[in-house]
Amino acid sequence: MENKNISFDSQIGKEEKSKKPIIILAIVIALCVISVIGYVVYRKSNITEIAIGLSDIELTDEIKGEMKTLLENAEKYYDENVNDSVLVSQYGLLYNYRAKMNVMASDIVEKNSKLSNKEIAEMDILFVRGDDVVEGLGEELELFMSINSSSGYYVLSKNGDEATFNEKEFKNLLMKYAPTHNNIVNPSKESDIYLNILNAAGIVNMDIKHIACDDKYAVVVAGGVENPKDLREIALINEDGWKVIDKDLAKSQNPYVEINNNYPDMDLGLMPIYNISEFDEIVTDGLEEYINALVEIGLMDESEKEGAYAVNCGRFTYVQAKNGNRYVGYLGDDNNLEFNKATNIEESINLMLAYDKNPPVFIAIFN
Repeated sequence: MENKNISFDSQIGKEEKSKKPIIILAIVIALCVISVIGYVVYRKSNITEIAIGLSDIELTDEIKGEMKTLLENAEKYYDENVNDSVLVSQYGLLYNYRAKMNVMASDIVEKNSKLSNKEIAEMDILFVRGDDVVEGLGEELELFMSINSSSGYYVLSKNGDEATFNEKEFKNLLMKYAPTHNNIVNPSKESDIYLNILNAAGIVNMDIKHIACDDKYAVVVAGGVENPKDLREIALINEDGWKVIDKDLAKSQNPYVEINNNYPDMDLGLMPIYNISEFDEIVTDGLEEYINALVEIGLMDESEKEGAYAVNCGRFTYVQAKNGNRYVGYLGDDNNLEFNKATNIEESINLMLAYDKNPPVFIAIFN
């Protein structure tokens, strides 16, 4: 492992000071007051209102032709932005999860379009299963263009398949994709639902870094304490008991998109706000030097050295002694590894957030 200067003098929350070339012995416990909401309390997707009521627009062949062009633009927009914007289906509409807003027809219309502003305003980009529009189109999510016309909600596929829904039918179509299955909760360790979810996920003797559920779906992130590289993100569904529906989300390049493609009515607020695969590999080897340094300066007792948990991921190193004392290390641009002490998980996360707005909090021990 590359040698790094090890410091225990954090400048978090302090005024800028001149730094010595190597700071070794100063020990400062700097705890930053930054909210950990979003890491401990998991966010919930915005709710999209579904407005129903027919317009007075007369459907014409010209409008249908323009809708076909819009759908081609929507396909291109999706391909170019699906991962960066996290494009998903919400209430059956194409939704930018990162921006928390629907993708509108006005976002993809061409300047030379013959559509009026009124006609564009009555159009939606649907992202639903083909069979829900026209039987036989398949179970995969597919983009469609729709327009609210005087004769009903007209829907067009990229291959020219057509369907018209009345008000009730169109609302029922969209509500199939409603991510509303009662409130999201973080069940306590003492609850039956907590144990039932872990048992169904096959999680035994692991550190639970995230668990959230509603009445239909659940998501768990768990890591091994003996083997921190054993990091799992698992989604489950409650159908006469909890069942695993995706056990490999930790390996997915975009778990939000992956799970939504298969279960588009799942509330994505159940997911952790980090994407595990985006981070550097978890490292457990060669970290003894950091533990030794903590002991040598008296921050850890010699007795605490035995069995200490130590993990590195990118710029972050996390050490936890058997007695629960925690040390968050961050490698700065000056190649100086700076440690701060924490006494619980909330303080550990606060320290990590002070260095990076999206840190690998999953390397810390939560239980």
